[in-house]
Amino acid sequence: MADRGAVEPPDAEPVDQATKSSDPLLERAEARVGGILRDKWRLDVLLGVGGMAAVYSATHRNGSRAAVKILHPEMSTNAFVRERFLWEGYVANAVGHVGAVRVIDDDVAEDGSLFLVTELLDGETLEERRIRLGGRMAEDEVLLATDQLLDVMVAAHANGIVHRDLKPENVFLTRAGHIKVLDFGIARLRELSTTSTVTLSSAMVGTPAYMAPEHARGLSDEVDERSDLWACGATMFCLLSGRGVHEGRTAGEQLESATSRPAPPLWSVAPDVGAGVAQVVDRALEFSKDRRWPSAVRMQEALRKAYEHLHGRPITDAPKLSLGDGVPDRTQPGKPGAGLPPDRRAPSASRPPATSDGPHSMTVPWRGRRKAMAAAGGAAFATAMLVMTWMILAPRPRTYEPATTFRMTFPPQVQAPAVLIPPADPPTVQVAELPVASETARAANYSKPDSQRATRKRSPAAVVPSAATSEQGDCQPPYIVDPTTGKKQWKVECL
Repeated sequence: MADRGAVEPPDAEPVDQATKSSDPLLERAEARVGGILRDKWRLDVLLGVGGMAAVYSATHRNGSRAAVKILHPEMSTNAFVRERFLWEGYVANAVGHVGAVRVIDDDVAEDGSLFLVTELLDGETLEERRIRLGGRMAEDEVLLATDQLLDVMVAAHANGIVHRDLKPENVFLTRAGHIKVLDFGIARLRELSTTSTVTLSSAMVGTPAYMAPEHARGLSDEVDERSDLWACGATMFCLLSGRGVHEGRTAGEQLESATSRPAPPLWSVAPDVGAGVAQVVDRALEFSKDRRWPSAVRMQEALRKAYEHLHGRPITDAPKLSLGDGVPDRTQPGKPGAGLPPDRRAPSASRPPATSDGPHSMTVPWRGRRKAMAAAGGAAFATAMLVMTWMILAPRPRTYEPATTFRMTFPPQVQAPAVLIPPADPPTVQVAELPVASETARAANYSKPDSQRATRKRSPAAVVPSAATSEQGDCQPPYIVDPTTGKKQWKVECL
């Protein structure tokens, strides 16, 4: 069963009740609490709100709980933002690891705002934990959390997915001690990177303090798995030292520093860190991609060796991370069922549950929906009857085969007459009737000059010598003409 907890947008901040009244965005997000989305999801608690979306814990009409991330209405009109928002659901589910937050559904609210339904997480982000613990996390905790983070990255990279926005705010620690990676909204699928407008348009989307140099320069084609490993190293750098890799008063100054300056060594800002841990971080933060860890697997192996060197035991035998008593469960509403409008009662036997047919379906009261369904059914039945009548009564055009393919057919009980034409027998000729050439004529022929010698080739049977024909008439011409028929007959003695 999935861990329950809050899934916050990348720029979301926990709701501060003291400043809520002074922020119109917070006021509008808070006004949704208690409302129902698509006759299914009751919004119980506002968990966080950012510049793009607000996140709520919600309860389905069947009693199951989840997190609902709602895009602000003004953002829902932006085609690029809408595509990026929906893209998060498809990519997160394609990671194929329990450490990626599973997206259950996507739909459109009654006011046109897109929303995602994800598993509900109970816990805190690593950034919240760092601040709660005084600005830095213990070395062993950072190693345990990063080991699980790299485990998710191994699965994501194996499926061709690059996250592109790893940072402490997007790494969530659940109450069960598991790490979950949030916000795959700008991740890139390698096989779709040439066709998706999201990946092409979001080359510079990310957080400057955790951008690798090639990412900060906007070289989207060069952002790959090693860019994610740079962000993993920057996350470790911040959690261990309490500061970012590239500091600056503005995001622009951080971006400029990321494009032109190498990262400082970890020991220069956190001298108490173990040598093996510093080596893992410093290599991940190399300015040149070729000098970084070649894969998440190699970086994870080095990190586990560093942990074992420090503690004398494998990291797999280490105790799980725990939230402690200082992290309350923010996902539970103050009063169960609070804010539920009287006309949005829970479904019962007399009132069947409403359904949603997708992002573009509209909410209709049950009575009106029943009438609409009856009318639609009647119209469909009438249309079907008209189609069947036309198919029966409509004239059929006759088709004829071309004359070249005409064939005569016979009924099965009548056999087609068999007409047999016997083949003509070849004429028979007796060997004795064949003419035989004389030896004298053959010798005379060979005694002639080459120009006058006959060159016709004869079969051996046609040149058998015979004395009976050597003294017969002239062979010029070698035939005689029959005066009756006008046909030529060869002289036997000239053959």
